Amino acid sequence: MKRLPVPALVLTIVSAAPALVAAQPPLRIGLDTQATEWIVSLEGGGQICDRSGKPLMKLAPDEKLRIWWDSRGLSDPTAEYRIQVGKPHTAAEAATLMKRLKELGEAPDRLKIPDADTWRVVTGHFREAREAEPVLQKLQDLGFEELWVATEPRPNQPHKGRALYAVTDRYERRALPLEGVWLKPTGDLTALQGKGRYRGKVEIFPNAQGRLTVVNTLDLETYLRGVVPKEMGAWEFPNLEALKAQAVAARTYAVANRGKRAADGFDMGDTVADQVYGGRDGEQSLTDRAVQETEGLFATYGGKPIQALFMANCGGHTTDVSQVFGGEAPYLRAVPCYPAKPLTLPYSSGQPTTSEIQQPWLSWELLRLASVAIPASWLSGERLAKPASQGDLAEPVRLLQQRLGVEAQPLAREGNLYLGLARAFGFQRLVEGQERPQDAAYFLPAALPEDRLLATFLTRRGIVPASAWAASEPVPLRQALQVLGRLWQELEAFAPGEGSLLADRQVRRKRGGPEPLALASSLLLAEEGPDGSLRLVPNAEIQVGDRLKWIPGEGGPAQVLVRRLDPDGAAWDRYNPTAHWRVEYTEADLLDTVRKRIKVPGIRELKADYNDQGRVQDLTLVDTQGRPHRVHGMHIRGLLGLKDNVFRWLTVGQGASRRWIFYGRGWGHGLGMCQTGAYGMALEGASFQQILQHYYPGMNLQRVD
Repeated sequence: MKRLPVPALVLTIVSAAPALVAAQPPLRIGLDTQATEWIVSLEGGGQICDRSGKPLMKLAPDEKLRIWWDSRGLSDPTAEYRIQVGKPHTAAEAATLMKRLKELGEAPDRLKIPDADTWRVVTGHFREAREAEPVLQKLQDLGFEELWVATEPRPNQPHKGRALYAVTDRYERRALPLEGVWLKPTGDLTALQGKGRYRGKVEIFPNAQGRLTVVNTLDLETYLRGVVPKEMGAWEFPNLEALKAQAVAARTYAVANRGKRAADGFDMGDTVADQVYGGRDGEQSLTDRAVQETEGLFATYGGKPIQALFMANCGGHTTDVSQVFGGEAPYLRAVPCYPAKPLTLPYSSGQPTTSEIQQPWLSWELLRLASVAIPASWLSGERLAKPASQGDLAEPVRLLQQRLGVEAQPLAREGNLYLGLARAFGFQRLVEGQERPQDAAYFLPAALPEDRLLATFLTRRGIVPASAWAASEPVPLRQALQVLGRLWQELEAFAPGEGSLLADRQVRRKRGGPEPLALASSLLLAEEGPDGSLRLVPNAEIQVGDRLKWIPGEGGPAQVLVRRLDPDGAAWDRYNPTAHWRVEYTEADLLDTVRKRIKVPGIRELKADYNDQGRVQDLTLVDTQGRPHRVHGMHIRGLLGLKDNVFRWLTVGQGASRRWIFYGRGWGHGLGMCQTGAYGMALEGASFQQILQHYYPGMNLQRVD
């Protein structure tokens, strides 16, 4: 067994430093800011109170209440358009740029990037994106690069509405305080229709945009119970160590970003813009355990909680924060998502296997027959190419008849072999009254075969190829066995067992727990390529995490084991559907996508600058007038509507008929912990401490009791 070469890790859990206080204050999570009404109910009933806790009205168990903000017509816009100038800057660079813009008659501002010590410089205030075009053109003409029309929150005063109302099931309307309400259940949960159930305190109050803000206030550890399964659920990543790494990262991110959205009346939202939070309905038992077993642990650097960024899938390698948000963070450095030496487990065949490298004749029907009815020695190209005879097939037919419990019909010694196999299992009883001579004329040659209706049935079901009826050469054994296997499938449908290999030689089926896999001593071992082709092998070093398929014997251990070569390769992050992806655009569709971000007359070409790991750092779009539009970091994937910046592309066709085909890998910004990679590391035996140390180099674990 090859063991995972994980660097030695000395884990030191230190006491709380001043940056981390022992008693973490509750978190205020924004659940929504856009609706103007909510239908609520309280577990066990309860009371609707003002935000100071003074009771206003009672709510019975299972009673629903509509809370409605009457904003007296249209509400104010929630956002405005501004022009971002350049990539993220340090404070000094931002000051220099702002000075230059002021000299040009602009009124710039700088906006801090929450997850880095860098700033965005923006200018202008526009109600519509098109209103920004004259200023955009002016700045382009003056040589400014990487200009971006961005939407920004628009500061405003609360829109004066008629009132906040509660409407009961009996359509009684009660006025509520304009400051909003606190929903206090007798039990633990507050339910928001269409949203979910929530522990802790839930408040609803009007906001500056003439809508309703919903805030859930609760303690940090309870919050994590609703975050970890939404960010890295136990169904998709059923490994405790990986989930514990996610719990520490989520806990650290929450503390480091407390107050990030204070202007909106809460600390963080419940979406991917911060951390996805699902409340009580998101909780799972395994993620609850991960939160509990890491309670009070934070990832720190220099005694302070780190910006514990993470993404779904890093595309084989993470990147440096300087290439995404700008600035520096020693623990947000580029690291590989490949093991130095994968953990593999040896498996050997107990059967004599062919030495042929190319085995295009091998199929699941033949493998299944080899598990029960034919000798493994028949599975060679030379043997299968020989003509089949009724004598060859008599014993396999008898064994299958016995297995299926059908009336024993000996295989006819004369006549068409395909028809003889079908009659041996009684299929001739199905055709009278169903198959028609006209259909036989449609499918079959005029002169063949003798039982045209049965042949039509076999052709219709895909058991015998239509072309086989006109073949003049003797039926090869391979083709005869394929037909026998398909007849078996008709009477006893089969799908192979399937699961991922674990380090202790157990397997995990999809959405299932670990289970042992018993293997026969005379095992047939095969590999399945990404294209579905099969090949017998004498032995294999199977990487932990690879998908296995198996064919069990009759009530016993598996007789056939097939290792699937993962199309996404050997990376730790290969367990995500976005490990590799392909996106195709027509010229018009790509132009529409680009125009959501920048205004261009058309696209002449794209040019990309890559880092050493194949991630696009800078992209230049040259428009049809020859003007370059430069985009950096996270804006690149947003501009092209792609999942990640790890991509290359081909173009096919010319002009308006041109198509853009992007091939890429990964999903996210590429910074910090790769969630899928954490799962891959855990499968190979890494602890949650080792996972965190790998993706956040130099971090320490610090406990706050």
